[in-house]
Amino acid sequence: MFEYEKVTLHWVNRLGFLVRKELQAAFRKAGHDVSPEDWAILLVLWRKGPQRPSAIADVTVKDRTTVTRLVDAMVRKGLVERKVDDKDRRGSIIAVSAQGTALKSELIPIAKSIIDRALGEIPADDIETTTRTLEAMTQNLLSGHINKGAKP
Repeated sequence: MFEYEKVTLHWVNRLGFLVRKELQAAFRKAGHDVSPEDWAILLVLWRKGPQRPSAIADVTVKDRTTVTRLVDAMVRKGLVERKVDDKDRRGSIIAVSAQGTALKSELIPIAKSIIDRALGEIPADDIETTTRTLEAMTQNLLSGHINKGAKP
């Protein structure tokens, strides 16, 4: 029988759901109408600056239609602005609005507190190993790598 509790990706998925739930609740409690998906897009834009929707889709691992829908909602919330791409007038560039920029100093500490709770008393070496392993797993999937000898 397939024991999903022994599969690393089961725990990655479960953790992802819990983090999204915690973020949503914490942001809402602080009075911010920012979804976990909005948060992911804001993180990209805060770090990389204005981006094309396709670049946001690549980084957030969402399809372009979903990113367009999310950005539309974020524009309505005043978190981001959509501008015409000067290099290709058919396209658009998404930039953080003044309101979205102002939220950075409020949202990051909220997210950090959730991260700190999740990490708890886990030794730093374990966290570094886990991070390297998850990065390698991500690269394996992106590159189509197959490791036939690995256990699930």
